[in-house]
Amino acid sequence: LSFFYSMKLDEFTNWQQQPIEHWKERVCKTTPEATSFLDQITNHDQIQVARYHDVVMPHWHTAHAVVLGDAAHALSPQLGQGVNLALQDAKGLADAIVNNESLETALATYSKLRKRQLAFYQFATRSLTPFFQSDHTLLGKLRDLGFPIATKSKWVRQQMTMSMAGYKNGIFSHVPINR
Repeated sequence: LSFFYSMKLDEFTNWQQQPIEHWKERVCKTTPEATSFLDQITNHDQIQVARYHDVVMPHWHTAHAVVLGDAAHALSPQLGQGVNLALQDAKGLADAIVNNESLETALATYSKLRKRQLAFYQFATRSLTPFFQSDHTLLGKLRDLGFPIATKSKWVRQQMTMSMAGYKNGIFSHVPINR
């Protein structure tokens, strides 16, 4: 089980100086289901800090190298797409190599084919981050009000599932699914 708790990096040092029990109590007030998990944590050293940055590259290759996964397109982790996109990168690269006669053409094809899907996920994560990780309480309230209403729609649930499965390449489109 992984448990994520967001805080600004400039608050981290102050958090470390407070008793761990204060943080656990605060978390359990909003998420009582986490109590048994948090009971296992006895000190700050058991918490791993995750820092992330968006990475946007115009293409993912040079004449002799290709970049895949988070190294090529790191995103905010709330969509959980790191592994999905890395696996699709690997498949896209393999397909491009098999279907092109030269490595130079294969790498250019790979970058071209991955561009649309990666642009969608970069757009989606940047658009959603303020709703989940910001000081804008109004956005949090809109999220808490809007998501339960929106998910009553079968179409919205399908789009969310496609997004989480890593198959979207646009707001209203997705990559072909090979079954």
